[in-house]
Amino acid sequence: MSIHELYNHKLLEFITSNRCNFSNSNLQSLDEKIFLFVNLEELDISENKLREIPESITKLHNLKTLILSDNQLRYLPLNMGELQMLESLYLSGNKLFELPQNIIELKNLRWLSLCENPNLQLSELQQKWLQELAENGCKILL
Repeated sequence: MSIHELYNHKLLEFITSNRCNFSNSNLQSLDEKIFLFVNLEELDISENKLREIPESITKLHNLKTLILSDNQLRYLPLNMGELQMLESLYLSGNKLFELPQNIIELKNLRWLSLCENPNLQLSELQQKWLQELAENGCKILL
């Protein structure tokens, strides 16, 4: 199934739901059309072949859950911290080297998964942020 067929197939779900599941869909890139659904609260694009996430993901201002696990991501968009409503962020099973510095602006996070990113380096500020998140009840998997 092509990416366009997949998006068309999911269009009905978009109209009636605030969730979208493109997991295990063999995606190598994201179509910008997905960022038109600004009321989306949950986006699952895990278990694909994504190497990057477009910065336009921050158009999804209402996003509460973002599942990016098991892709081939090395970096995240530099503006990730703009997803202020984000409560759950799943990044395990990628090839991340670092997190964007402004990720510490995600004050509503309650779940963060970073496992299986063997090259991930966290800045001192990010380490402190993770500690503060944990103290405030956020579940963190490293």
